[in-house]
Amino acid sequence: MQDQDTGICSFDADSVVLVTGASSGIGAAIALKLNALGAAVIANGTNVPRLEAVRERARHPDRFHLAPRDLLADIDQLASWVKELCARHGKLSGLAIAAGKTETIPFAAYERARALALFDLLFHVPLEIAKAAVDRRNCLPGRMKIVFIAAAASIAPNKGQIVYGAAKAALACAARCMSKELAPRGICVNCISPGLVRTAMFDETVALLGEDFLNQEAARYPLGIGDPEDIAGLAAFLLSPAARWMTGQNLLVDGGRLG
Repeated sequence: MQDQDTGICSFDADSVVLVTGASSGIGAAIALKLNALGAAVIANGTNVPRLEAVRERARHPDRFHLAPRDLLADIDQLASWVKELCARHGKLSGLAIAAGKTETIPFAAYERARALALFDLLFHVPLEIAKAAVDRRNCLPGRMKIVFIAAAASIAPNKGQIVYGAAKAALACAARCMSKELAPRGICVNCISPGLVRTAMFDETVALLGEDFLNQEAARYPLGIGDPEDIAGLAAFLLSPAARWMTGQNLLVDGGRLG
C-alpha cells in the first residue's frame, strides 16, 4: 500500500516506533512522517511543551505518544524505561535515534571529561536504547528496524569536529557490527549521515561560527542546505517493511556536498 502524498510504503496498524529527539529538528520530522504513514509513534524529548506542539501537528494524534525523558539523567535505567514504554504502547517495530547535539571542540581544546559527556549522548545512550529495543520481550519478531542519525562528520569531519565526528563515526561502526549480529533475527540496522540541515543545532553552529561560515558552506551544497523533511523520508523508508533487505549501511545525505 502506498501513501498518496509521499510514495513511501505505509505501516501496519501494529507498527510502533520509538523516536528520540522528537521535540524538534530531524527527530520531529521523522516522528511526524511515521505517524502520517500509519505508525504509532513514541516521541521522546526533554522539552514537554515542544513535544506537545509536535503532536498537535500529527496526522493521527491519538497514535502519537509522548515519552519525555532526559536520556543522560540515568543511563543505567534506560533499559527499564524502554521496557515500560513497550508495556504501555506495544512492542516495537522500529527505533529512530535522533537525539543529539553538536559541539565545536578543536584539538587544542580537547578535554577528556567533555569528550566523555558527548560520547555518552552520541554513542553510549543510542547503544543502550538499541540493546533494550531488540530484547525479544520488547520488539516484534522479524519486524524490528533501527535507524541511527549519524552525521556527515562521521565520514568527512571539518575543523573542530574531533570529538563530535569521532562519536558519530563510532556510532556508524557500531551500527555496522550490530547489523551483522542481528541479521539472523531479521533485524535491520542502518545509519543516515546528514550534511547541514536547518535545525536548532544548525542555528547554534551558525551563531558560533558566523555568517561567513554559512555563506562558505552554502556555496558547497549543489542542492542547497537541507531541511529536516529531507532526512525524514529516507528514515521512514528504512523503518518500513520496504527496506527489509537493507542493513549495515551509513547513507550520506548532503545535497551533493561530498559527492
